[in-house]
Amino acid sequence: MMRHAPMAVAARGWATEDTVAMPITGQEPLLVRPAPSTDPLDALVAEIHAGSGGQFVDGLQLAALLEAQGVTDHTARVQYGFRDVFELAAEARTRLAELGHEAPRRPARPRRRGQAVRELLHGALYLLPSVLFPAVLAIARPHPPVPAIVAAGLLGWVWAGGMTWMAYQYLNAGEERAAGRFLALAAAVGVGVAGLIGAGSAATGAGAIAALLVPAAVAYQLASTVLLFFGDEAWLVALMVPAVLAGGAFLLDHRMAPAAAIVPALVCVAVTFGVALSRALHVPGERTRAPLRTVMRGRWARLALVVAYTGLLAALVLQAQVPYLVHHFDILVTALPLVVSMGFVEWRARRFDERSRDMLHDPWGPRRFRRRLWGRLGADVAACWLVAAAAAGLLLAALRQAGSLTPSVATMAAANVVLAGACFLVFVLAGHGGYGRLCLVLAVALGAYSVAPGPFAGTTAFLGTVTLLSALLAVALTPSLGTVRHYR
Repeated sequence: MMRHAPMAVAARGWATEDTVAMPITGQEPLLVRPAPSTDPLDALVAEIHAGSGGQFVDGLQLAALLEAQGVTDHTARVQYGFRDVFELAAEARTRLAELGHEAPRRPARPRRRGQAVRELLHGALYLLPSVLFPAVLAIARPHPPVPAIVAAGLLGWVWAGGMTWMAYQYLNAGEERAAGRFLALAAAVGVGVAGLIGAGSAATGAGAIAALLVPAAVAYQLASTVLLFFGDEAWLVALMVPAVLAGGAFLLDHRMAPAAAIVPALVCVAVTFGVALSRALHVPGERTRAPLRTVMRGRWARLALVVAYTGLLAALVLQAQVPYLVHHFDILVTALPLVVSMGFVEWRARRFDERSRDMLHDPWGPRRFRRRLWGRLGADVAACWLVAAAAAGLLLAALRQAGSLTPSVATMAAANVVLAGACFLVFVLAGHGGYGRLCLVLAVALGAYSVAPGPFAGTTAFLGTVTLLSALLAVALTPSLGTVRHYR
């Protein structure tokens, strides 16, 4: 029987401080009248002491409270005579300490059993459908339905991102059962839309394979999204094993009919989708259901940005792969190291956030705190590059042994290695709620790739584009990376 862990513990995704319904600091507004004083900072300290008792681990925690109450660097300079909120908070905490309040110990961070292992395995889970790709191409010869493949990838990517983000709005409002029901409904509607797109593709000459390919691909992506949301990766693997074995058998035995691999895959996807819907519809908890308009009040514009940035990222990746779907499989497979490393990228993004939170409880000054964050960010980007490069090295060695290694293949492999680091930066910036900046950066990168001149088109253009994307993401992170409230 499937184990139902509480969703608040098992769920994973894009929940950030600006999507959580609770106040950032967890403290009520300070409404106590300030004590008379000739020093405005004494009045501020009296307010903080009356409202919270002065229990702060360090100056950075107090800085987060001040930022949440509307104190800016300008206010710190003009009203209190300090250079910024960090310096103001440090002095305020010193005065609070003089009142006899000791700082509490660093709070323990809850650990999730097996979470790191599950995240590291996500890359392999994303890779499962690729085993069936040769069988799909074989059954669709001589004219593979390229538009249908692109439509399936784009729809599945964007739909999964949007429905996960909305499910977290329910989760943040305490509506765990409603979050599960929403995921089930959104997944069913998404597959229905994919079915209409597949039927339309078949009617326009793409063939009957398109009518099955689009909804099947979207169904797998949405089912895997739901199961990963609940931490049920083991179920996803177990349910898809027959499809993977059938696809592997086709790769090893070219005399095997493609249908012998396609039919088991369709059955496995259908069963997996059904299990995912059942998992989402049977979330334990109270039978409460908040109206969608209540959960999403004030968040529709942010949802539009989430959908937009997800679509732009998908478009950038897919646009680079489309030219090689039919006749350059050697270039296309260089995306495999990126897919394999995505679990590591997700894990590093989560660990970056956790370690940044831990740093708030260490005695860093504001400048050293920012420097430490940038250093950690650079180390994590390098780690993502290293893991993707190791996988790419193994692939390139295999291609060289097969006589398929060319400069274009090597260039595309390098581009996908760089893209792994860029995806890490995307996750960090999304965690800061910087969806508008993400949209702008991705739009610029996509435009640069689209207008690349002839001599630099193709794999070279993509390498240049993802390098530009990485630089732009680093710039976009600058305003928020050292802001304390993003790590509360």
